[in-house]
Amino acid sequence: MASAGHYTGVEMKSNRAFTLIELLVVIAIIAILASILFPVFAQAKAAAKKTASLSNIKQLSLASLMYGNDYDDNFCAEGYANSANGWGWQMTWQMETLPYIKNYGIFLDPSDNHKGSASWDTGPMFSYPGNGIFGGKCSPSWGGWNMVGVIQSNRGWTNNYNTPVSATSIQFPSETILFATRFKMAAASWMQGGIDGLFSVWAATLLNSDGIDSNGSQPAALPGQFNGPFGPPVATYPGSIADNYAGQSPFAFTDGHAKSMKPIQTVNFQAGVSWNQAGGCEDSGYLYMWDATRTK
Repeated sequence: MASAGHYTGVEMKSNRAFTLIELLVVIAIIAILASILFPVFAQAKAAAKKTASLSNIKQLSLASLMYGNDYDDNFCAEGYANSANGWGWQMTWQMETLPYIKNYGIFLDPSDNHKGSASWDTGPMFSYPGNGIFGGKCSPSWGGWNMVGVIQSNRGWTNNYNTPVSATSIQFPSETILFATRFKMAAASWMQGGIDGLFSVWAATLLNSDGIDSNGSQPAALPGQFNGPFGPPVATYPGSIADNYAGQSPFAFTDGHAKSMKPIQTVNFQAGVSWNQAGGCEDSGYLYMWDATRTK
């Protein structure tokens, strides 16, 4: 028998609250862990979006190749916008290849949150313009604008207007851009810096000399073209191409593959001469991956 004044069994311990110092230490540890983990989570999220965007643009390239299989191996030639066809609505390369895609979501980069302007609200937004670049034969003399890209933009002022590009005519399919990524246009563009929707032919391609992708008198479609297509390029200027994936952007090529690269890698600074370095003349070689007509 236990003597008087003593407890039997286990003694109950009294409850004790955290001290202020202990709370501050716990908060400091949580803050340190958060500062370490949050950037990791952000990088993982960005990497996932980059992968999704790369998948999107690759699927678009495959759809374009499937379109070509049904149209004599030719890439898309868009309808030219005029009053006779309702200004071209629903005549874009996107709409023409939609039967091979059947999914509007694939046209939008997961990082792209741009909105259509009130005056140009023509369907779902999109992030991937076709390569509709123009150049001119400047040697021995200027001969006007020629379509040298892949997705024929059907601009009536070009020499080879409405001529689809054949896949078999491209000598460097793995180095020729089919689609790029664009979230913006130049602020001084006649589209007020916005991008039209999927039903409009105006913004469906990335253009070199058209006023859509230009900054006033300084065309800014391609990397380095801050000074226009006939001036010395600026290596730090990305043009209208989005580069928010650590300075890189997803591109698709005419052989069906896709990869992320810095926009500046798509042009050739070394090939130009002082009077046409930035691609106004395809003779310069500056257009590089944008030129489906190049032979070397």
